[in-house]
Amino acid sequence: MRGVSAAGILLAVLVVCATILHAPHWALGSTAILGKEMSQTHTLIRLGNPQLSDLDGPGASIDKHPTGTTFYQREWQRGSLGTVEFAHGKHTFVLDNVLSVLGTADEDVPKGIYQWDINFGVSPEQADTHEAARGRVMSLLALLRAVGWKRYIPASLPRLKGREAWIYNASSGVGGVYSLDSTYTPTIEEWKSMLPNRPRWLFQADGVYLEVVVDESNMAGLVGKSTYLLGVDAQSEFGFYGIGYFAGNAERIDNWKVLISAELAKYHEDRIKAEARLRAAGYTIDTTYQDPPILSLKASENRTQ
Repeated sequence: MRGVSAAGILLAVLVVCATILHAPHWALGSTAILGKEMSQTHTLIRLGNPQLSDLDGPGASIDKHPTGTTFYQREWQRGSLGTVEFAHGKHTFVLDNVLSVLGTADEDVPKGIYQWDINFGVSPEQADTHEAARGRVMSLLALLRAVGWKRYIPASLPRLKGREAWIYNASSGVGGVYSLDSTYTPTIEEWKSMLPNRPRWLFQADGVYLEVVVDESNMAGLVGKSTYLLGVDAQSEFGFYGIGYFAGNAERIDNWKVLISAELAKYHEDRIKAEARLRAAGYTIDTTYQDPPILSLKASENRTQ
């Protein structure tokens, strides 16, 4: 499994980080789109076969790394930002004011592109007040829910919702890695205090996993505004579970479907312990939340029957 080596993944991260040095803007929808500029170029991307994504046009490039990993990238310039449609059946959505997209595939992975990273801004001006930026992010999250994306909580983390999830994420020892509840709108004080931790929301829908992350800075010294950069990371089950849980171990990545159930069981033990501590501290555990089925495992079971 050469293509998903640590070196290949590191290169992808470096490429994405390089794009963050530019600044962006955004919008979204399956059919609804926020703040769309008609001059923006429309690009369709999807997981799987690269031929089903728009990989041509100005700013597009394909980098075939010696490890066997292929990176599909497109960048847009300030004043001519992109509109990107992420196609996933009834869960399709559109993002505006896009700076860059980066797709990752591997010659040893027959299903093609297993990850897309999309970087975009919170406004055409690439900066806004905290109140306006919070409102735009909340609208984005609401539109994702409207097209069927559901919250995902990693197997090791407690099942909290609403303001309690926000408070827990800000607590000592958590460090902002928790999956926030997209239905909760924080106060402006809560919003500003969370920004150094890069707030994130995780979603899943029909075997695809999304991470929405907010980065804020005011290195430009703006008065009354900050620069906001948003990222959406979309992964297939192979990317999310295979590489996510077994990164750096090619043999285990190759056999992730066999290994993942036992691996998740270990993480669930951590969740149970964390929830017990939180119950004792007065938190309410959201027992209605259930981990999503792993569709690749169901497909494998059907083939063996």
